[in-house]
Amino acid sequence: PLDSGLVETRIGSGSDHTVFLNHLGRPVINLGFGGDYGVYHSMYDDHYWMEHIGDPAFEYHIALTNIWGLLALRLADADVLPYDFGFNGITLDHFLTELELRSKIDRRKLKLKKLHERLADFQNAGKELRETVEQRLANGAITGEKMRQLNQELLQVEANWLDPQGIPGRPWFQHLLYAARYTYAHLEFPGLTEAVEKGDWKLASDQAVLIQRALEKNIELLRKAKISWEKNN
Repeated sequence: PLDSGLVETRIGSGSDHTVFLNHLGRPVINLGFGGDYGVYHSMYDDHYWMEHIGDPAFEYHIALTNIWGLLALRLADADVLPYDFGFNGITLDHFLTELELRSKIDRRKLKLKKLHERLADFQNAGKELRETVEQRLANGAITGEKMRQLNQELLQVEANWLDPQGIPGRPWFQHLLYAARYTYAHLEFPGLTEAVEKGDWKLASDQAVLIQRALEKNIELLRKAKISWEKNN
């Protein structure tokens, strides 16, 4: 997306969304303004401080409420859910590269080339489906049933990232791409990352394979959705 620089796709915990994403595999979104302000979690972090110092006219509060309202209207009025799995694939590959650089992975002990390849395939499948859908929607000859079918397929992508066994040592967290550390800090590729940090290369390889399989499942889903969309319109 043109505004991709404003999008932060690292998702931590510490909020009500945790169960939906990390355990149930349902998409979530968070919007907010942030910055250092000196009183965070202190006894001064109260309504009086906000009313007199932080946001006296509550302009930021009103602005964010308006943004949430626009987002709700956008999603409610969308014929097809506005997912961008191409952009999703780019960010996931970036996370994997970050892990490799940060952890200085010995490529003789852990080979991640195939995982990078599957992420590229996922990116391309998402991009191609999005372009096809946008083209067909512009033509205006789409049935309601077809759109409902595609929306269900798009929602299934998130559910396909779940592993019923959960991540090693923390089975409640079932999402292969996102979890949180023992704090509520974000953690990408949690099973793989924690195995790498422990130097357990066998476990890390096993976790990489699980992610590859989930990617392959979603790549197939997106490609089939694209073919079905083209054939029936």
